[in-house]
Amino acid sequence: MARRWVGKAKPAITAADATSGPSVAILGTGVAALMCARTLAKMTKSASSLRGARITLCTSRGKLATQMGPQNKTEPRPGQPYFDYGCQYFTAWDPWFEAETERWAALGLCQPLPAGQVGLISENGFKPVPSSEKCWVGNGGMGPMLTSLIQQTATEFEDVLQLVSGFPDEGLKVVSLAKSEAGWELTTKNGQILGPFDIVVGGFAQHVLTDPFLQTGGKPCENMLKCLRRIESNQLIPIQVAFEGEPLPMPFTAAHILDEENLSWICDNSKKPQQNGKLGTPGPQQLTLISTASFAEREFNCNQRGYKRVAEEEMLAALGRVLGLTSLAKHGPRVNRLNHWEDGLATNTPPSSKGCLLDVAAGIGWCGDFCVLPGVQGAALSGKAMAETLASYLGDASFDCEGLLPADVSWKPMAGDAMWDIGAFSPKLGLPSRTTHTDFVPSAIGGYQKSSTSGSNKGGKGKGKSDGRAKGKGKRSHAGRSNS
Repeated sequence: MARRWVGKAKPAITAADATSGPSVAILGTGVAALMCARTLAKMTKSASSLRGARITLCTSRGKLATQMGPQNKTEPRPGQPYFDYGCQYFTAWDPWFEAETERWAALGLCQPLPAGQVGLISENGFKPVPSSEKCWVGNGGMGPMLTSLIQQTATEFEDVLQLVSGFPDEGLKVVSLAKSEAGWELTTKNGQILGPFDIVVGGFAQHVLTDPFLQTGGKPCENMLKCLRRIESNQLIPIQVAFEGEPLPMPFTAAHILDEENLSWICDNSKKPQQNGKLGTPGPQQLTLISTASFAEREFNCNQRGYKRVAEEEMLAALGRVLGLTSLAKHGPRVNRLNHWEDGLATNTPPSSKGCLLDVAAGIGWCGDFCVLPGVQGAALSGKAMAETLASYLGDASFDCEGLLPADVSWKPMAGDAMWDIGAFSPKLGLPSRTTHTDFVPSAIGGYQKSSTSGSNKGGKGKGKSDGRAKGKGKRSHAGRSNS
């Protein structure tokens, strides 16, 4: 039986358990990593190439997490207010993922919001998406949902899957990797060695994480690093804000915003389900506001004096306009946290994508929504594709690896129905597409350099000029001004 290292457990093991099949380590806390691990675990019982395999899932904390507090260190408590801070909702229009989502719902971990509660706000007012379509949210937030799904998978497949959980015990977070003749070895923050592994798979795509991590692996990681540096992502500014005065006139839960240059999304988290599945949380309204990419990218990369003050002013003003309010003062807004997502969602994808990346020579793979479509479904499909690709590779000496390592070719822009700055959604929702990504965002192809946290960077890959995609119908916007 494989070992499970969960929470604050501190194993004294420095080498992998002996197995008769391949050993695979999967790194990541999101849906892509989870579905890769789960699919591989299921295939150990059916695919001959994976029989006797040992699978290790190493997690930390992902951007799907429901985040509370100024440092995001507070875990949501049952029955208490929370902010869904990353994924706001998701849809399932792929048959396999639709069935998987229904499985999550049967476990009591998610549910669709009631009909009429999600829609589009435009100059014509609020229009809900069709009542026949399901807009899924995690019970108690996306963070608790994903945490429970990871633990459930570890329990269901405990004979073949071990879980190394780097949150809340950061000592068990994997921070580096190295390859020797024996295989890959992973090192945790507290200095423990995991492995050796035949294959390592990554399930995260933010440059701030992938670049320093893969650099620890040296030459065997070079081609995968070149691939991941080709990912281009939009930038977003999310705000957590509680309204402690008179309730806002908001007879819906969440809406995409079409006609505001600075604001892309609003959501009343206090109307979402609690961890027990009961709709609504007592207390003040807890809203998540998310900017457009064009607003975030201009303010962060070009505003010499910082983006935060202008973002708070402009995004709250846009909220007031959307709700038809002349002033928000009587509603008592209190900002809990405002920050900048340097890598929001991918805006490009590998050409002729097979749903994942794989360097067969080095024994390293990668998966994520950037290989399919931005959002939960895209991430899940990529994780599944990664597992199936590994099974084929391990079982076929003539495996065709064409297109699985596009390190030296141009990638193509993301395309699909209902594409928004915050993700891709089912075309059955009837939403128009609105993506506002600009060329203010620096490219990482030549090497990643961490952006300034003060938002005082100058220019980007296009010398600070918009490529035209950011032009919209913003009202009374001062998004390009200096902060004064």
